[in-house]
Amino acid sequence: MKVVHKLFTLIRSHVLHNLNYRPMDKFLKDYFDDSHRLIGVEIGVASGFHASDMLHHLPIEKLYLIDPYLNYDEYKLSHDFNQCSLGTKKLLRCFDEKVVFIREMSEDAAGMTPDNLDFVYIDGNHEYEFVKNDIQLYYPKIKPGGVIGGHDFGCHYPGVPRAVLEFCDKMNLELFGDEYDWWIVKTKEK
Repeated sequence: MKVVHKLFTLIRSHVLHNLNYRPMDKFLKDYFDDSHRLIGVEIGVASGFHASDMLHHLPIEKLYLIDPYLNYDEYKLSHDFNQCSLGTKKLLRCFDEKVVFIREMSEDAAGMTPDNLDFVYIDGNHEYEFVKNDIQLYYPKIKPGGVIGGHDFGCHYPGVPRAVLEFCDKMNLELFGDEYDWWIVKTKEK
């Protein structure tokens, strides 16, 4: 099984990475000038495949990877979180100078990330209160013109669209999206 996993990881990260653009990643690539080195955060890293894709496709200077790697009830059957954390570090070891692993809950990690971020990608706990909290904590950390967004905006996780739409309505912000990704560009005045 470990050989199959290693083979899958190798194929996924070195051969297929050119095909794996999430919609927000594509937006970030088109939105920011290639000469601009991005500083961003990913909340909810799991196996690190999305982080690997971002690091391969985007001009990233520093990527803060936040995940407590706790064994939540809803994930017990699909993840071994201690192995997941180790596997993620192995997958991303060629980017050591660009990544900062923060093994904390996102609310505790907010103080460990810089302000004036270019982007935050939210893909942690998908329950309403957690998504709402992540948006409220990390939106102020994004510089004007920066982007906050995330994954799983759909009917499978009703807490995600509820939290996102409430925030956009409250702040009078324009919401963008494609497939299951959503994002907001922070305006200068908000």
